[in-house]
Amino acid sequence: MSIGLALSGGGSRAAAFHAGTLEGLDAAGLLSSVDVVSTVSGGSVFGGAWVAALARGESLGTFQEHMRAELAKGFIARALLSWHALALPFPGTTRTDLLAEAFDRIFYEGLTLGGLPERPLLCVNTAVLNTGQVGQFYREGFRTAGRFLPGERSVDLPVAPMADFPLARAVAASAAFPIGLKPVSLKRGGELPRDWGAGTDLAQLDALELTDGGVLENLGAESLLKRGPFQSWDMVISDAGAASGLWRPSVKDRAESAFMGVASAEILKQISLLMNDKNDRHTRHEVMSALAGSWAASALLDPAQRTPALDDYLGATFSGLRSSPSPLRRRNLLMVRVDQEWSRLMQGVPRWRLMELARRAGAASPPAGADTSEGVEDYLRRIGLDLGPAAAAYARLGGLAGVRRANAVATGFSALTPQNLDALRDHALWQVHALKAVYWDDRSMADPGR
Repeated sequence: MSIGLALSGGGSRAAAFHAGTLEGLDAAGLLSSVDVVSTVSGGSVFGGAWVAALARGESLGTFQEHMRAELAKGFIARALLSWHALALPFPGTTRTDLLAEAFDRIFYEGLTLGGLPERPLLCVNTAVLNTGQVGQFYREGFRTAGRFLPGERSVDLPVAPMADFPLARAVAASAAFPIGLKPVSLKRGGELPRDWGAGTDLAQLDALELTDGGVLENLGAESLLKRGPFQSWDMVISDAGAASGLWRPSVKDRAESAFMGVASAEILKQISLLMNDKNDRHTRHEVMSALAGSWAASALLDPAQRTPALDDYLGATFSGLRSSPSPLRRRNLLMVRVDQEWSRLMQGVPRWRLMELARRAGAASPPAGADTSEGVEDYLRRIGLDLGPAAAAYARLGGLAGVRRANAVATGFSALTPQNLDALRDHALWQVHALKAVYWDDRSMADPGR
């Protein structure tokens, strides 16, 4: 069994939420099967610290205790109040440098990319401001995509070896929120080999400017989905990003916006352009996927239409995986979200999945009225699913009030109260238990025909 774990951005809130995800995976017997950890921003702080602890031989319990204690203290104040802050007025030292130094002192202890373990393989995602592409730090170095001149076809560039590059600096590049934290520069002839990117437009650049990975993709899932060293079939996504909601601009918002414009004017325009380009590329991909998907669905629904073309499509779509399933089987996926709640999760179980679970349990199909949260929960219990651990963690959280508490925690790197640490941990924990019971199928891993 091989699992890819994506840890989203979201500052200290994300780190506290991911702690609950790890605890849940360990209790469910899945944590030891995690082969890849793909991280963004606050998830990079947490994921890097966990992998560094593994490299030192620390137990999960020891790591969790350490992480909780540090989250209770916060990071920004400690970074800015260190003696290194005396260098801020002079060229060459930035707030991002101070944050990297604090992370290294607290978690990484001088660990470099070359010192990272082979398993789980850590992928620290950042955003390359020059190109609008995701950049990835890992034990082999740094990789990203470029463009051939003069066309637009993206190609993966050779890995730039960086065995001595500090993990703390890679994490700082991933967490350098564009408002107030300067990008991390990778200079040609310094961190980057002089001939790196030859044959692409990147050869014109003297340096790559790296900022918060959440600018392009805040989940960390993209690296698990795309072909390459981090691609994974079964996935767990721990999403602690800001919950969406209605925006009502206030006087405080306008004041903050004015400050942000002054503090980060040099990169705000570029970020706006990158987001537009990213959205356009994503939409083009979705349109073509919809076309191919409709064709494949029509062929699958009519066995008479099964042709070598369909076999070729399926083979091209699912081949080349790092953990390639052979023969092809369905993915396992746990989507753990900070904006999730019990009733919505239950009501969101699709009917086809209820019918599969019924068949596996040798029970009757769910009645037509079993589409409410209470109806689905009752049916799942009647066919033998154990929702007890999930229900216990949800009750400890405080139900919907606890969910709202977790969502109200700020996404910066400030200190968290014990109550908020508990809420975020339990909020992730109950979801892992519930999703594992409803969606994860260990038998499909042993029998790909299921």
